[in-house]
Amino acid sequence: GRGGRERRRALALPLAPEAIVTLPVEDLRAILGRAGTSGAQLALARDIRRRGRNKVAAQRCRRRRLEAIAGLRAELGRLGRERERLLRARGHAEVALGTLRRDLERVTRQVLGALGD
Repeated sequence: GRGGRERRRALALPLAPEAIVTLPVEDLRAILGRAGTSGAQLALARDIRRRGRNKVAAQRCRRRRLEAIAGLRAELGRLGRERERLLRARGHAEVALGTLRRDLERVTRQVLGALGD
């Protein structure tokens, strides 16, 4: 916010916030050491780095969450189609079972009738 900008201006860091966030920590230490930064400047640089890295991590987390949601939506669609296919197959199986039962009853009556003769 505004207070942070004023604090950064007052402490006059030798690097832009983007560089503080993205530079490898060894390079950052070397640059800040050569510039003769004060303890307050080092604390500010650490704060900027922590906040910047947290922002990047939060963006990555949001992206992964959205990708996971998209994957789950795709899986839900696939499972819905599979469910419909299985319901149709069950309907066909029930019809076939009914036909087999009727055939069995007919054959049973024929056999018992033949035995009764």
